[in-house]
Amino acid sequence: MPLSNWISGIPKKDKVLLAFFCFTCLQLVTKIPNITLIPGERTKVFSGLLCGITLSILLVVKREIFRLSPEWIMCILLSLLCILSSFFSGTPFSSLCRGITLIFSAVGGFWCGRLLFNSAFSQLMFARFCLVLLTLLLVFGLAGFFLYGDVLYLADIHKHTFNGLILLLSFGPVAFLYGGKRWLVVIGVVYLLAGSYVISLSFDPMIWFPPLLLFGGMLISMKKKRYMLIPILFVILLVTLFQNYKLPDHYYNKESISIWARVENIFFSYHMAMKRPLLGIGLVAPRIGYLDDYTIVYPYVTREKFSAILPEENRSSENQFLTFMCDLGFPFLLMYSFSVAFLYLKLLRNIREHGGSGKETAIVLWIPITGSLIHFQVYDGLLQPQICWFFHILLGMISVNAEQSVGQSPHLNEKNTGMGGVD
Repeated sequence: MPLSNWISGIPKKDKVLLAFFCFTCLQLVTKIPNITLIPGERTKVFSGLLCGITLSILLVVKREIFRLSPEWIMCILLSLLCILSSFFSGTPFSSLCRGITLIFSAVGGFWCGRLLFNSAFSQLMFARFCLVLLTLLLVFGLAGFFLYGDVLYLADIHKHTFNGLILLLSFGPVAFLYGGKRWLVVIGVVYLLAGSYVISLSFDPMIWFPPLLLFGGMLISMKKKRYMLIPILFVILLVTLFQNYKLPDHYYNKESISIWARVENIFFSYHMAMKRPLLGIGLVAPRIGYLDDYTIVYPYVTREKFSAILPEENRSSENQFLTFMCDLGFPFLLMYSFSVAFLYLKLLRNIREHGGSGKETAIVLWIPITGSLIHFQVYDGLLQPQICWFFHILLGMISVNAEQSVGQSPHLNEKNTGMGGVD
């Protein structure tokens, strides 16, 4: 099916929805336009608002298939907990802005993945769109590095957010590895290598994730992809050499702030959570007041050093699940963790039980989702609307994939979609 014919066959209301979806994705990746709606507020309110508008249009356009499912009930409960938490925060307005942005990007992303990409052809289109977005991100990174000496200069986002986006958008090139045509495989390999290279330019230990997860995915599938294991092993060898000779020594220094801040935050986060177990202290609320009756645990940091980073630098736990625990409370943490674990187990079950295209489709989702979950152990990625949006899109696609039988599992091979290729 030619792309022009596919577009012309889309109803007008669906075209509006797709246009807003694409614009939202482009804005989240490029920050163009970068509009500050609330001066002095660090939350990306404009990006969150775009996610909310896209969700609203989705609900209107797809209202005929809307029903109060368990997924919707969970979304509503989590949203209520998030909003209620902000009212008891030390900075209620800022926590409310952050909470609404989190809700719009998470709920909007999940239901876009669930309702927009519920067929093999639509998943193929999304994979190609991810490739376009990844191209923009890599161009920003490479141009920033070679023109200004800073891979993050043009992207203008934090290192972890930048690299996290590369990992999530790798859904596109990973899908191409299973495209059934050699030229698609070549494109996928080139983009994955370019992504790993750009990640390495920011001196991030996260460079390990893509090659190792891809290697794991290839081992799981082991179908006509064994020839790919040799170049992947070669990349892992290069990564190992890079780790040994290029990464700054402070990543391996137990007295480095990147180490002691994260270790101490495990105990400090639990201390705060026990003070406010039901609704937490509020998203990114000030934490310095909770230090008064706290005893430092990590032996390589002093109370003075730890307190110095609390006012500005460390208003999160540098771990997504610890942040949810102390900022939003134990009920939110348990409900959200259960939801993610439930979907992830569905994905693993698809990999184990399905064969052929269904298994490959599940592996394509498994690689970026697993990498992101590992990344969230050292970074509060879901507080950034870019990461939250794309992560939950992929989670929504798990739910779609899990409801289909083996014979119906969508395959990203355009020869087997049943709708033909795209010119």
